[in-house]
Amino acid sequence: MAKTRVAVVDRLVGNPISWGVCEVPDWGFQLDARTVLGEMKAVGLKATEQGPVGYLGTTPDEVAKVADEFGLPIVGAFVPLIMHDVAQREKMRKAAHFSAGLLGATGKGFFITAVVVDEGWGKRFKLSDAQWQAMFDGFNEIDEICAGYGIKQVLHPHLNTLVETQDDVNRVLAGSDVRWLLDTGHLQIGGTDPVKFARENFSRIDHFHVKDATMSIAKKFLAGEITLMEATRDGVFCAAGDGDVKIAEAIEVMESNGYDGWYVLEQDMAIVGDQPRDAKISTAGVRRSIDFLAKL
Repeated sequence: MAKTRVAVVDRLVGNPISWGVCEVPDWGFQLDARTVLGEMKAVGLKATEQGPVGYLGTTPDEVAKVADEFGLPIVGAFVPLIMHDVAQREKMRKAAHFSAGLLGATGKGFFITAVVVDEGWGKRFKLSDAQWQAMFDGFNEIDEICAGYGIKQVLHPHLNTLVETQDDVNRVLAGSDVRWLLDTGHLQIGGTDPVKFARENFSRIDHFHVKDATMSIAKKFLAGEITLMEATRDGVFCAAGDGDVKIAEAIEVMESNGYDGWYVLEQDMAIVGDQPRDAKISTAGVRRSIDFLAKL
């Protein structure tokens, strides 16, 4: 008997970034976890990612308590790591064990690696061959650490990290066998067609972030005219279906190839300056995305 497929809208996951809670330093006002998870539950999302390291708590009991309170399983943890510099390997291992241990004890989701320049998310630069190899070796080590906690690593191509551009993506695809998180918005802004990526690399994709983008704003970021924070404030990450990313086509590729995992809904925002700190403002945008995805 054929396996019954679960509709995309019934596999939607929340992420605190849609409510302005972000791991990037000095991102703005951060709403508390219970407010954010309450909003996720109210709109019918089925699970959550952890958000910034420590956002839901720093012990398994703390994390499990808040997740269980809202009936939202934890399916992923975003972990920025320094991987290109072998001199910082011990720091990488310590950070990885902390996040992998927390996720392994509270959910069986994905350890989501972002390769940052430094802890302050410093400016990208051109890596040497040795630094690329250090990154690839780092992926292997994180895979082993994650296996020890019963979880899996996926790589998140992400703006302002060392895996951002199409050249970066191609270099990692060719040089390592790390598994991937397909983020439609970050890939597109970085220069990689997410539909093409899904079609050509489906066998390496384990996790999926639904993110739309307004490319007229993204181009200002790419040109160095505005920062990522400013682009986010200006609405570069919009509700799904409102931007320029071919989200429906990317999801169609995934579904037609038998993907049965989660779709994490993300429309990054930042609460800065005099903006109202009302979670329901963000929730209205999330509802727009859900309505769009429900029609697929």
